Amino acid sequence: MIPDFKESAMKPLDVYPSEKRTQFTRVKDTAGNEYICAADGLKNPKKASRQELRNCIDESKTPQPFAGG
Repeated sequence: MIPDFKESAMKPLDVYPSEKRTQFTRVKDTAGNEYICAADGLKNPKKASRQELRNCIDESKTPQPFAGG
């Protein structure tokens, strides 16, 4: 017996289940520097501490060759 192709094609394949995805947010410090941080690693994204920012990516130190940098 051949399986019904329509039935199997209608189910979407979730390659990256939502529980394994990491949400990121953009944060600015008091000097105006921008950081990319994991959202679950911050207590309050609008008032991130220096300790929290250590676990973030500083955008000013990240090369962006396609953005003219």
